[in-house]
Amino acid sequence: MSDANIPDPLETSIPDPMPLEQLRAEAEAAASAPDLHDRVRDLTARVLHERRMTLNDIRELVVAVSSGVGSGLAARGGEMKDGLKQAMTGLDEAVAGAAQAASYTLREAVTQGKEFKDTELKASLEQLRDLETQIVEALKQTASQSGGKLKEELGDLIDHLKISGTRTGEETHQALRQLASGVKAGVQSGRAGLSESASTASGRLSQVASGILDALSDSLKRQSERLRS
Repeated sequence: MSDANIPDPLETSIPDPMPLEQLRAEAEAAASAPDLHDRVRDLTARVLHERRMTLNDIRELVVAVSSGVGSGLAARGGEMKDGLKQAMTGLDEAVAGAAQAASYTLREAVTQGKEFKDTELKASLEQLRDLETQIVEALKQTASQSGGKLKEELGDLIDHLKISGTRTGEETHQALRQLASGVKAGVQSGRAGLSESASTASGRLSQVASGILDALSDSLKRQSERLRS
């Protein structure tokens, strides 16, 4: 999996050397390449790094990439299903890497004593939790703006992702569990070396993370029920 290094998840975006229009054009061109999966993965990872995108920006990135790839596949003609699957798998891998990097950054910031407002912590954890939803909703947006075979294939892909989930979803669930359990363990053991501000921030994170993990548990339960139905 290609590393996609996102900075502090609480940062705002900064001006981008690659506008979304160019991202869409590069994704469209990648549709004609034999290594579509790798190209989309690397393109997504590069944009995440260069744009210094926050996790809230993922939706517009997915729309640009999926619409670009979709246009390229439609223009190429022939089988579209496999190409879309390759492209979305590559994109999913890059976003999953970004989610992992963001969770590490957040955990390190807390344990090193960075002070956060409760709302900032909650927003960052919810951004991680909702990444999979952002991907699916972005694909829905692309499908609604498409027609013909592309709209049909995107619909099938969306239905598949709703059931099987994404690598990003797996990564964020795991990252949140590790984040919460690690910080809680540190607070409960009174780990030596934590400053007072770090201990306070960790305690707040532990409280907020508990609520997020409850939501994750409900989400996993609903997914399991869909699989059984």
